Parts: sequence; structure tokens; C-alpha cells
Amino acid sequence: MARNASDKPSWYNKTYKILYFARDIKNRSVFPVLKKYLSGKVLDVGGAEFFHTAKEKGYNFSTWTTIDLEPQLEKVDDKRYTYVQGDGCNMPFKASTFDTVINMHVLEHVFTPNLMIEEIKRVLKKGGYGIFLIPSSANLHMAPRHYYNYTQFWIRKVMEETNLKIVLLKPIGGMWSSSGLRLAYFFLVAFRFPGMSTKYHKRNFLFYLLSPFMAIAVILIVPVCLLFSVGDLTENPNDHLVVVKK
Repeated sequence: MARNASDKPSWYNKTYKILYFARDIKNRSVFPVLKKYLSGKVLDVGGAEFFHTAKEKGYNFSTWTTIDLEPQLEKVDDKRYTYVQGDGCNMPFKASTFDTVINMHVLEHVFTPNLMIEEIKRVLKKGGYGIFLIPSSANLHMAPRHYYNYTQFWIRKVMEETNLKIVLLKPIGGMWSSSGLRLAYFFLVAFRFPGMSTKYHKRNFLFYLLSPFMAIAVILIVPVCLLFSVGDLTENPNDHLVVVKK
């Protein structure tokens, strides 16, 4: 999901860069999977700047098309790259156009996710792969365009109904890492970082009395969560990494 960074203050963009860097470390198991399955004509649904990561990591592809609701933020000087401003639930591409379609941390921002998966299947060539990173316990972000988190049971059901064969369904993280991440976001939420709090979220007076102690608790508990995450319970993962085949 693209961020319209052009009209945001520098501190906002810098904070998101730090968050994305931390996210990439957490989701590092995604990169070897992309290297294995990504090839040919690639479509990135909602990916915005991810093309730069693909180039840096030397992924094998012939062309790369990004479709996103937001306008393109910067010109990309690469003949293989095309940016299309459009709706991933109603894409302007012919059926069976792409060898690989990727969809990374996008479905939680889509009000009709089943339609997006149907569209991804439509534009995939037979034998092509769809690669998804689907949040299961994401903190509120990019509000108000944050609608869902998903269980593996929803993932299995929607892929079955769409007639896409699951090749890989891997939980990333678990109860302890999810708890640690939620706690670590306390400071951003408490200070109402844009997209992580809205006018609908109220504070009672006890929050202001207890917030210093909450901050201390976060500092003490997050390292414990990170330690226990090495033997995590996967019933409540951060995300699911999913590879499907048409």
C-alpha cells in the first residue's frame, strides 16, 4: 500500500522509514521465498516502492508493473518498470498476463479482499504464482483505511474458493512477538502518530495518570517478549507468508 509521502513532514517520513526497516528485519524470511518463486512478468498490487527492493536484491524478472491507488511518488529510471494508478480490485489488465503477482501487506487495507484475490487469479497465467504477505495481528496503521486482520483459516478458505492451490503457508512470529510489537507501538499510539490513532479513539483521565508507568512497563516487558519469541507460539502470528499457484 503506497503512502502519499509528498505532502507529509520529514519527521513523518523518517519514522515510517524506521518502521519499514524494522518490518523488513521481522519479515526477512519473505526474501528467499520471493527469490525462489518470483520470475518473468511481475505485477505488484499495492506495492509502491517495493520495486527498489527487488532490484537491490537481484530478483529475476523481465518486467515489473506496480498498480496502486495513490499517484506515483517518484519517477523510476528503468525500462522494465511501469506504474499504473488504479484499483487492485478492478485492474485494467487482460486475463493471464503475469507470471507472478505479489501482494505484500495490502489486504488489510482493502474493504473487499476477496475481490482483489479474484482479480489476482484472473491476471495470473496458468502455472503462475501469487505471493502474499497477510497480516494476522497488525497494529492499527494508515487509519482509517485499515479494515482487517486475517487468520490462516480465512486464508485457506478464500484460496480454496478462488481455486488457487496453496504451495506455502508459513506463520511469521507468534504470540510473544505479536505482544512485543503491540507494546512497542505504545509510544506512537499514545502520541497519536498519524494513521495510528483517530478522533474516534478517546482517552480517559486515568490514561494521563498511568501513562508514565505504562511507558516503563513497555521498556521492561518488550525485551522479555523478544526473548520468548525465539520459541514462539504460532497461534497468533504477526503475518502469514502465502504462496499460491494457479
